[in-house]
Amino acid sequence: MASTRARRSLRLGLLGLVAVAGLATARLAALARAAPTDFDDAYVYVRYAIHLLAGQGLAWNPGEGSVNGVTSLLHLGVVALVKTMLPSLTPAAVLQVASGGSAIGFLAALVATAALCSRHPRLQRNWIFWTAVILALVAFREAFGFHASTGMDTMLAALSNAALVFCTLQFARTPNRSRALLAALASLLAVLARPDNLLCALLCPVLALVLLAPKSKGRPLATFALIFGGLLALLILAEWLLLGSPLPLSFFAKQPWYYGGFAGEFAWNPFMFLKVFALSAWPFVVALILFADREGLRRAVVLLLPPLATMVVLCRFNQIMGHLGRFYYPFLPFFVAAGVLEFDAWLGRMRTGRAASAAAMAWRTGMAIGVILVGSLSLSLAADRYSGRARTQTLVSFDGFHTSAQTSLPELDSWQAAHAIADMAMAAPAGTSFAMSEHGLPGAMASQITIIDLLGLHDTYFARHGFSAAEFFRRRPDVIWLPHSDHTQMLRDILGSEEFWNHYVFYPEAFFHGIALRTDSPNFTCLEELVSAQWQKAYPGLAMADYRAVRGD
Repeated sequence: MASTRARRSLRLGLLGLVAVAGLATARLAALARAAPTDFDDAYVYVRYAIHLLAGQGLAWNPGEGSVNGVTSLLHLGVVALVKTMLPSLTPAAVLQVASGGSAIGFLAALVATAALCSRHPRLQRNWIFWTAVILALVAFREAFGFHASTGMDTMLAALSNAALVFCTLQFARTPNRSRALLAALASLLAVLARPDNLLCALLCPVLALVLLAPKSKGRPLATFALIFGGLLALLILAEWLLLGSPLPLSFFAKQPWYYGGFAGEFAWNPFMFLKVFALSAWPFVVALILFADREGLRRAVVLLLPPLATMVVLCRFNQIMGHLGRFYYPFLPFFVAAGVLEFDAWLGRMRTGRAASAAAMAWRTGMAIGVILVGSLSLSLAADRYSGRARTQTLVSFDGFHTSAQTSLPELDSWQAAHAIADMAMAAPAGTSFAMSEHGLPGAMASQITIIDLLGLHDTYFARHGFSAAEFFRRRPDVIWLPHSDHTQMLRDILGSEEFWNHYVFYPEAFFHGIALRTDSPNFTCLEELVSAQWQKAYPGLAMADYRAVRGD
């Protein structure tokens, strides 16, 4: 009998191993086949990494001082490391290795948390089972595939939060000095991965000690507070002294109404993004509702209150480029751990006959369905109300010029346009300055040129004061790749300036946004030739001179 049971267990184990290997291979193959990332913001990290590795610090432009222009100092370090170790990779490949590697680490951290924190004898350290569960419920979601291949800091932030969850649970289980140190280091890494993680980094370990720790908590709590508080204070001081701000410049630039007449003010809908994130979190929320007991509810408060509070705060910001819940996805580990541990605890109660009755489970099932339906409907209504505010938004028109062309320029994809601008920038003479809002790819491909960031994400003046045409033209950019058409007031300020019409030749809608060259630039002739060469590739057979703008209706 024992040998039969052993053979059955071995067969099940081998089947599980084959299934896990198949799931993992499918996900790895999908990551390997992913097209080069067109997530423009990600390329910013490559530009900073190039300057950092060249000994210029965290400089946006070569020869300028460091700025706090990246939202993740930790991801910048990863990108710089990948670039150092694999110098032959293209910028896109560097980014995808960074985010793909973080995604794999994220899944591994979730599996480790489930396997090492579960208590049921069949589940504890059952690596095959938990790998299958995590791969099936997390890795095959659309959001995971997207964020794993963008090159952004999303997956590294999720990995850091997974490590924070694990260290928090271990700290609560055994509250001693070594666990306090590990929890403090995990909290610091979470903040370095994304400052959005601050509330979770601070509150999760504290709440875990207060609500979950089985014995004396005063000394471990003081140890954690002293270590994490000291490290956080040093980080803030270092950023203030070395980068000029303890907060990324995007913190200022993504405040509501920061950009006047911004057509995208209500287009990047935080409630719709939250609904998309919920698709990844629902399975674990359902598990929490179905299986939680009193202890489980305390654990849920520890794991979910800080991220939920953070999500409320994030709804206040303009979530530009927040595709597929990018700003919320790093908090998925808290939901995964809450659901997984309640399932584990429920199985433990089943063994001892203390599980909820069938009637109670039926009631909980109804409640789970109700939470999903009401939650989805509420988020949809909130999203509709949020986007509806765009109807009363005041935008600015920009006209007052014309061209002699009889036909419009053929439509050019924005990513194709970014490649064309990058090609111009790479061939531009040293010292040339470009002004643009979509500066990720050109900035990474042509790290030697000066880029005037119209959005204030990497420019301290514009971040703190908003866009100023007077300040902009004081810098005399050689090339202006006009800002995105959503920035109506910014466009009006540029196109309504005498400086613009007196010193620039302008080709509206060329290369998607429109391009202008400064006529008294010492590099004007060279730049005009570069634009002409790209023009012939993008618009063959069309005379560039016909599309030059002339002021007046």
